[in-house]
Amino acid sequence: MATATQQKVLGAFYTSDPVAKFLVRWAVRAPGDRVLDPSCGDGVFLAAAAERLRTLGSSRPIVEGIDVDPSAVHRAERALPFARVLARDFFDLDSASFGPFDAVVGNPPFIRYQTFNGHNRLTALECARRAGAKLPRLSSSWAPFIVHAVELLTSGGRLAMVVPAELAHAQYALEVLRFLTRRFASLSVCMFQQKLFPNLSEDTFLLLGEGKGRICGRFTISPFDSIADVVKESDSSIPVNLEDLNAGRVRLTHYLLAPKVRHLYQTLSEQKGVSRFGDTADIGIGYVTGANDFFHLSERERLAWKIPHKHLKSAIVSLAGFSGLTLKSSDWRHHRDSGEKAYLLALSGRAESELPESVRLYLTHGARSNIPKRFKCRVRKPWFQVPHVRLGHALLSYMAGSTPKLVLNSCKCVAPNTLHLVHFHGVYRPSCFAAGWYSSLTKLSCEMEGHPLGGGMLKLEPTEAGQVLVAQPYPRDTKPLVIEIDRRLRLGQLESARDLADERILRNRFGLSGNECARLREAANHLESWRMHR
Repeated sequence: MATATQQKVLGAFYTSDPVAKFLVRWAVRAPGDRVLDPSCGDGVFLAAAAERLRTLGSSRPIVEGIDVDPSAVHRAERALPFARVLARDFFDLDSASFGPFDAVVGNPPFIRYQTFNGHNRLTALECARRAGAKLPRLSSSWAPFIVHAVELLTSGGRLAMVVPAELAHAQYALEVLRFLTRRFASLSVCMFQQKLFPNLSEDTFLLLGEGKGRICGRFTISPFDSIADVVKESDSSIPVNLEDLNAGRVRLTHYLLAPKVRHLYQTLSEQKGVSRFGDTADIGIGYVTGANDFFHLSERERLAWKIPHKHLKSAIVSLAGFSGLTLKSSDWRHHRDSGEKAYLLALSGRAESELPESVRLYLTHGARSNIPKRFKCRVRKPWFQVPHVRLGHALLSYMAGSTPKLVLNSCKCVAPNTLHLVHFHGVYRPSCFAAGWYSSLTKLSCEMEGHPLGGGMLKLEPTEAGQVLVAQPYPRDTKPLVIEIDRRLRLGQLESARDLADERILRNRFGLSGNECARLREAANHLESWRMHR
């Protein structure tokens, strides 16, 4: 069996019997079907396929497997002597010399783009390009793998694969979905609230494609609690609008919401006074130090090294300990006095010889700790000057268990790439958006536009944050509303603050009923629960 490190390198995470048997039962339908598992591992899909074919009446089941790991192939050959198993790179094979197959089933390698590189990446992306899917270089390995697997199917063939949840949110996954809608008459994605792979941080779906060679006429989403519910064959399919999907207007997870909620959300998105966050502000990461522990100092460290204030900037590294709407100077002082790292060493435009002795001593300490050799430090000259340090009108936490925090930066602190900086365009008032951020509409929008990480965290990339809907209050109501929301948040009354934002913004300005506000909040809580329980 491969070690955990080998599994990570190969992207090999073996599938449980219930998952393999369900996919095989769905895909394999006749005793003469030829079945391929293009990443067979130790053969769980091959064994399930052979069993299925025998049940259908085959005396000599035709099952074939491929794996790049020779040890996995050896195990599969020993366990399944009737199967043809090749130790090959899947992308080195083509439909002219291998196949075609009636069913392709399996679990593709989940190798992220950081380790999916060199010749392997170029070969895989070229295979996908020839098939008709132009994938970007930042694609993870599963994407070209799925595309290439489709090419080995016969006309009318079926695809049944485990896929990562990136299918629902990654930008490059949209190209995969568009490709699939051009290749299969019918597509379905099964989503699960309970993880299919409990020991894997990656959330996964099941992808089912039927009728290769025809344009898609039906695409459905089927949400389930667990694989046991799929095996029961309970019908929970929800039709997907293919035009919206191919245009990139919706994500697959949007269909976890009731049609009435999706309609209300769409209606609000078209109202004057409701904006996509990215239409009103520039959202980007803060500065990158390359060594946060060194470049950020606590008050105790500042005093110990005698660093003058003129070589420091007030900084906020995290919003974890802050619960208000407006980050004030008193909040920063509390942050500093609590022993947190509250300063950034800001030496831009300064030659080392011009710096006071205390600062030069601190830089010498950094050099002895090999700070200049760290990646971001060694590629800049001089290594100790942190670039792109700037102020934002607001700060946004981009990872959260619940709704990410948006706070007004009244204390004029700088922030590193652990936070997003928000710069509002000239005609927009930051306070309007800060108040609107805490409505049920924006809570729902964060769940719809962000994406889950392992452990149930919600992450908002800058482009995702730009898609979040924010409803603004009437300008005359903004100042007292910001003050009261800030007060309630500081008291830990998040739901009360949301009640107030809904009342003053969604109801007073946009005319929503109490039931409609409740519907938005319940939908947000539903998506949050779905995310948190995986």
